Parts: sequence; structure tokens; C-alpha cells
Amino acid sequence: MIQKCKTRLLLLVSLLLTNNVCADIYMLVDKKGNQHFAERKVDSTYRLILKSDSNTSSNSFNTQKRKNVTVIHIPRNKKLQKKYHPIIVQAARKYNLESSFIHAVITAESSYQYNAVSSAGAQGLMQLMPETALRFGVNDPFDPKQSIHAGSEYLYKLLQEFKSKELALAAYNAGEGTVRRYNKQIPPYPETEQYIDKVMGFYWYYRNSL
Repeated sequence: MIQKCKTRLLLLVSLLLTNNVCADIYMLVDKKGNQHFAERKVDSTYRLILKSDSNTSSNSFNTQKRKNVTVIHIPRNKKLQKKYHPIIVQAARKYNLESSFIHAVITAESSYQYNAVSSAGAQGLMQLMPETALRFGVNDPFDPKQSIHAGSEYLYKLLQEFKSKELALAAYNAGEGTVRRYNKQIPPYPETEQYIDKVMGFYWYYRNSL
């Protein structure tokens, strides 16, 4: 089985972005939260996380799901990313996070729409549930600065407890209690697994492009 390190994935993403290479990148996250990367689908446990998107318009933001595979189309619109980047950098420094990781979560959660509201009631750029917003002192969930700082602080606390980005994202998506109930492993929920793949795909993209 081919296992690619993170440095190798970063190089692959760089080639895809700078040379317009039609390349697919697959990732497996094992039960312990370890990442394994490949340029081809080694077996059914590998998920397609990055794909060339040359035929998508610059304002598009799409994720296609088929046969338990999450296909991420790289976002091209930089306007809102640049608008909120200074706040994101500030939060990243305050909470000892990578700005690319915060960007990735925001892209997956709201696509930078500050007034986004989910069907479950999550609100704002980082899609905080009302109880989470209250927990981190947010009085206006649609205020970009409050949302970014609260969401970043929450991610920091999750990383402190769960020790990996994948498990922190699982807790962000499915709830801390859910991850604890599964003995601090990724819950076997397709939605959560796809969410982790999606955010990690954006994370590697932003590490190379911001």
C-alpha cells in the first residue's frame, strides 16, 4: 500500500495549482487519526480529496458526493478570503493555530458567507451552534470577528484534547461527546468522514496558496 507523507501531498498540490495538472489526490484517515496519501485509489478505504477543477467558474464552491467519495473542487474566488484574512491571522496567532486551517474550516462551513445559517441552526462564518457561541462569549454570531475568534478558540481547545486535526474536526462536526464515546476515534458517520476529508483538502490547498 502506498502511503504519502504530508510533504509529498503539498508538492502534489503545488503541481496541480501551478501547472494545471489533471491530478487526483487520495487520502485515508485511519482509526487513530493518521493520514495516508496516494496519487491513485489504492483500495476502497481511500477517498478522493483533491481534484483539478479547470472547468469550474471562479465563483463556484462545490462538493460532489458519489459512492462514499468526497470530491473537492478547489475554490478560485479570493475576494472574501482576502477580506477576512487579517482577522484570521490575528486569531491564528492568539490561539496558536495555522491560518490555513482556520481558512479551511470557514470554507467548508460557510464559504465565507458571514450571515450563513444551517438547517441545524449553526450560524455565521464558522457555523457556531447557539450553545457554542454562548460558551465562547459571542453576543453576535454574525459578526465576523466574533465568529472567527470563537471558532478558533474552540478548535484550539479541541486540538488540545484530541491531539490531531482530524479528531478535532470530527468533534467540531459531530460533537465532542460523540468523539469521546468512540474512544477518541473518528465516529463512523459518513457525513463526518466526508467533512474531515473536505476540510483537510482545503487545508492543504491553503497552505500552498495563501
